[in-house]
Amino acid sequence: MGDLEQDTRVEGGDGRYVATLDEDWNIWGPNGGYLAAVLLRAAGAHAQVPRPATLSVQFLARAEFGPVDIEATTLRRTRRAEAVQVTMTQDGRTVAIALVWLVAGGLAGLEHDVTRMPDVPSADALRSWDQLVVENDIPPPPFRFWDNIEHWPVTWEDEWPPPGPLPPLSVTWFRFRPCAVFADQLVDAARLVVVLDTMGWPAATMAHAWDWPPDSPTWIAPSLDLSVRFHCFAPRSERLLVRMEAPLGAHGLITTEGRAWAEDGTLLASAASQLLCTPVPPS
Repeated sequence: MGDLEQDTRVEGGDGRYVATLDEDWNIWGPNGGYLAAVLLRAAGAHAQVPRPATLSVQFLARAEFGPVDIEATTLRRTRRAEAVQVTMTQDGRTVAIALVWLVAGGLAGLEHDVTRMPDVPSADALRSWDQLVVENDIPPPPFRFWDNIEHWPVTWEDEWPPPGPLPPLSVTWFRFRPCAVFADQLVDAARLVVVLDTMGWPAATMAHAWDWPPDSPTWIAPSLDLSVRFHCFAPRSERLLVRMEAPLGAHGLITTEGRAWAEDGTLLASAASQLLCTPVPPS
């Protein structure tokens, strides 16, 4: 089981950092949200202002588990905000590039909030995935990534594969393990990045699983990019509600959009991503 705080740590200074990608975050290789979380922490280590505001990542190559080098460069700095470009390389290859805006804490400005969390049952009223696996005799997930996050699907289909297409939508409660909350604001933001990146593909598959071969899907869809906007932070909220949808799949691309809320209904982050369909590689 991975630990998000430990497994996204970076070391170094003066714009040059190193990190080690841990196999506990494996989904067809290092999970994209996990890579983005490492880049976010490097940007935070480099910046002179503390609060992440936006993260935009371009995924350029498949990383391998092991050491990576990270270079951070300040593109713009004022008293209120700082833009940092972060580049991750491994064995001479550029794996991903991110642009992160961070802002000073306690800024004043316009204040309003008309957002509403979806009206769904609490996690305590739902069966966890761990319970559903046992009750329905489902094989455990093939990737170690899912050992790191406990989750409660808001909707559940007893018949699988379903008899026809379902809405391309995923609504799920999440709680990281072994540690669910983090005092470090960058790690608190990192947990949002991981789940918002990950759930686009599960949302898309709901519209297609009915017509896949019975033993396995025919496609995977790694992220080309990921954009996250951080609105608020809730370091005491152990559970996160993520609503992710994939409204369009066409020409080999899948568009995903989603939001994450704290248990008290506070909107924490919004995200969007473009996925590229790729045939499932031989095992």
